[in-house]
Amino acid sequence: MVATVNISVIEGREYLVTAPAGVTVRYNGEIVTSTFIAVSSVNQVILVTQSALSGQITITEILRSYYDAYDAQGAVWAYQPALDKWVSQYSFRPDWMSMVGNRLVTFKSGYPYVHDGALNTFYGQTYDSVLAFAHSDAGNVTKVYQAAAFEGDTPDLLHIRTEVPNVQSSDLRAADFVSKEGVKYGSILRDRLSPNVTGTADEKLYKGDNMRGEIGLFQGVFFGPTAKKIWNFVNISFVPSRGHETQQ
Repeated sequence: MVATVNISVIEGREYLVTAPAGVTVRYNGEIVTSTFIAVSSVNQVILVTQSALSGQITITEILRSYYDAYDAQGAVWAYQPALDKWVSQYSFRPDWMSMVGNRLVTFKSGYPYVHDGALNTFYGQTYDSVLAFAHSDAGNVTKVYQAAAFEGDTPDLLHIRTEVPNVQSSDLRAADFVSKEGVKYGSILRDRLSPNVTGTADEKLYKGDNMRGEIGLFQGVFFGPTAKKIWNFVNISFVPSRGHETQQ
């Protein structure tokens, strides 16, 4: 038995799929065992092959993209006069906000809140801390990305994305990093969207194409931290792509 389900997803975001026993889920023509990266912002089709269905199939967004500051949603931003720039975006979205003395007070659903509580907790919900940045060393040279190194706290998740010449996606988890002389090193895995190999998105992390592009987009995520996290520096290792020889 095959059922076709239309879902609304956002390109570049990661989704977690859970399904009951006996159900095979496919996204974009490939079997999904746990997670997938949306490859388009249009409605996608999931094919569900089922012998017997006793339970629900759920799809949950687990990675929001912060590479593009504008996402057509309202947000709270912080401006630092000394730097003359906008320096951060916050997860909470109040109905109104104001300063009372030297304290920030916001209003949500008719209730006032003083922002002096636990880190990353707003209106009873805990949020992740995210830092996204673009790597553009060596100009528009196509680069093959090899490793990422952090002096400071190890991110729970480091997502890597390229868009030119091709859209690619990969990530590293905290367990993928090793500490040497106080610096955390992680070898960048391969493209989970690779069209040149077969297998699930998770399998392609180890046998897909190398991550390469003119600009690398990196997004570090700390899952609901309750203490401050620090990065003193981030070093991205790469080699210039040698291109391709032509046949005579």
